[in-house]
Parts: sequence; C-alpha cells; structure tokens
Amino acid sequence: MNFKPECMATGIGSVPHTDPDEAVRFILSYFPEAPNWPQVPARGTEEGFINQFTAPLIELGIVVEKNGKQYFDTQQEQWGEKLARFYEMYMAAIEGDNAALDFFKFPEVSASGYYAFIRHLEKNGTGNARYLKGQISGPLALGLAMTDQDRRAIYYNSQGRDVLIKTLELQGLNQAKALGQFGLPVLLFVDDPGLYASGQSTFITLKREEIIIELNSIYETIKGAGALAGTHSCAGMDWSILFESNVDIISFDAFEYFSTVVSYMDEMKTYLNRGGSLAWGIVPTSAENVSALTVESLEKLWKERVRYLAEKGIDRQLIYDRALITPTCGTGTLDMDTAIRVHELTRELAGRISL
Repeated sequence: MNFKPECMATGIGSVPHTDPDEAVRFILSYFPEAPNWPQVPARGTEEGFINQFTAPLIELGIVVEKNGKQYFDTQQEQWGEKLARFYEMYMAAIEGDNAALDFFKFPEVSASGYYAFIRHLEKNGTGNARYLKGQISGPLALGLAMTDQDRRAIYYNSQGRDVLIKTLELQGLNQAKALGQFGLPVLLFVDDPGLYASGQSTFITLKREEIIIELNSIYETIKGAGALAGTHSCAGMDWSILFESNVDIISFDAFEYFSTVVSYMDEMKTYLNRGGSLAWGIVPTSAENVSALTVESLEKLWKERVRYLAEKGIDRQLIYDRALITPTCGTGTLDMDTAIRVHELTRELAGRISL
C-alpha cells in the first residue's frame, strides 16, 4: 500500500437530499479532492442498503419478496438449481464476462446517487479530485438483517452466507471498475456497523476468524480491480478483526469510540507499519454535538488524540500521512442544516490540520 491521504477530507455514505444530482453537487462542494457518491435514503425505502444488494438475487429467485418483505427461500424445490445458476453467473463475472458482472450491479432505483455521480463524472470530468470513493454494505450488516423463510438471520446459513459474500464481491468489483474508468485511484469502502456484534454475548456463534476470511475475500476482489479497500464501522467493536485483515483503510468513530480503538495499540502499530491508513471520523453526526462544537475545538481534540498515539510510540508523521478526515457516520438521517454543518466542519478541520 502506498496511500498517503495526508488528512484529506471525504464523506461517509448518506446525505439528507432527495434529488441525487443536488446530492452529488453537495458532496463535490465539500470534498472535491476525494468525493464519494451519495446515498440518498430520504427518497424512500427502495434506496435502502438491502435493496441495493438483493436485486440480482430476486431475479435469480434465491431471494423472494412477499407482503413487502424479502427473504432467502432455502426450502424451495428449485433451491439447488438456482444456487447452481448463481455460481455460474458468479464465475463468469469473476472471469471477465462483463454482461455477467453487470447483472450484479446496483439497480438505479436503489442507488440513484451512484448513477448521478457517474453521469456527473462522464459529463464534467473529475475536476480537482485525487481519489474517487464508493461504498457497499458489509456482510454482517446484511447477513444479520436478512433472514431465511424461518426468520433466521441468513448469516447463520452457510449457503446463504456464501451467496451474500460473493454478491458483495461482485458489487464491489463492479463499482471499482466503473469508478476506475475515470483514471483516478478508487477507495471502495465496505460499510459494516454489524461488526460490533462479534464478541457480544448475544452473538456468541460469530467467529472472528471466519469474519476475517469473509472480509478478505471481498477486499481481495476489490483490490484485484486496482482499488483500495476500506471498511467503515461507526461503533465499538473488536478492532483486531480489521487490523489483522487485508483492509487498506479502517474508518472509525474517533469522537465517541477512540478509546475502543486504542485498546488494540499493538495491532494498530503493526497495521500502520505495514502500510494501513485510518479514516478519522472525528466530526460527530448528532445535532446536539455538532451545535456545541467549533472547528477549533475539533482541532484541539485531534491534537490530543494524535499526542496520545505518539506517546504510545506511533510516529506523528506516519499518523498524518495515513489519515483521512471524515464525519463519524453518514448524515442521511439529519436535517439539512445539521448535515451542512457536519460537512463544513469536516472540510474546515481537514484544512487546518498540520503536524
């Protein structure tokens, strides 16, 4: 990895807009060096992360929809045949069949911000951008949210989980190629707040070693297309999972959950020394916190956090070189004024940070 963002600002997923073209312009106005395509959940439930993922599986008949609910029907008579067809399509896509790969891309009705972003780049070029950022949902967030016909989380079904992982691989590959056509390095994040579940007593059957293997399979497919792979998790979790994985960028909430990350100090040092980067989600995305903060107070907090890492033996220059500055999470559930303030603070903080 030779990624040195040097405290460049970028976004995390969603914004509160309903017009995807306006959302793209909004993102570009705040993060021109590393714009991300905007998720716009305010447009309706069709823009949800589950619908982005399930569309190809519904067409294959692996996921069915009844009474407004989607689930994996693993007991249907033709389950085996449909699985075989899925793996045929998967292998064709991996081996370079563009039609097969296109089959797994997001439907526009569920990712209008993504397609608006692509059209903007095609029409206007990349401007001052140094990187382009995309995102897909993560395997635990989806695997614990989606169920089978018996309402059991599909993550606990080995066949369903494998379909889920491979579908995410192809959606990441599709994005990496689509964004890569514009000639800039691509940052492709796997957004997975579900990672918090590992190690929790209520999710005791989750195995960290298996989670690492599953994440790595997605990362390697993304990286095989020339993109850098990141993961965003906005809660406390077993951070050793990511530090020990093959991920290039770890995105964390540095405002609320800094203490949970630095409790894995040895793993962090190893990760940074091998070339890993950190996306510091240091600008909170709660209205209460944002209203009480200034860019000066956030800069002070950043310096305190960096000082702590330096005292633990991590080189300041390395911290600076390998840092992105972001909000703690997406802003899609916030009112517009609060979302604007979050983006303003992120941009201004990134502009002020120095060693």
